[in-house]
Amino acid sequence: MAVRIRLQRHGRKKRPFYRLVAADARAQRDGVFLERLGHYNPMTDPADVFIDEEKALKWLRRGAQPSDTAKRLLNQNGILMKFEYEKLGKPMPEAEGVEEVAETEDVESTETQDAASETDTASEEATPESEEE
Repeated sequence: MAVRIRLQRHGRKKRPFYRLVAADARAQRDGVFLERLGHYNPMTDPADVFIDEEKALKWLRRGAQPSDTAKRLLNQNGILMKFEYEKLGKPMPEAEGVEEVAETEDVESTETQDAASETDTASEEATPESEEE
């Protein structure tokens, strides 16, 4: 039996609410499912996404194939990356190290922007002086 991780649509007209489920690939979209993995509400700002990581990993280990949208949601929550590292047998990189790299990149980009704005200010100041003479 081929298992898919996909979304089940619930909610009323023009107010969708989705459940992330593991279901037989031959079952109807809103039909019988094997296990509920989480939910997704695109109507809130930002979108409300809850996925039970252990259940999702269990089904991915068993060979369940996520649909395109389910894959995007799993990727946003880091579950797909965790599964890939597990499959390769490598440890997950530390979250703190990733944050430190992002912080240093932000500092470097801020310094570059400051230097560019100082250059622009200097050129603006030079232009009026040459016009007065």
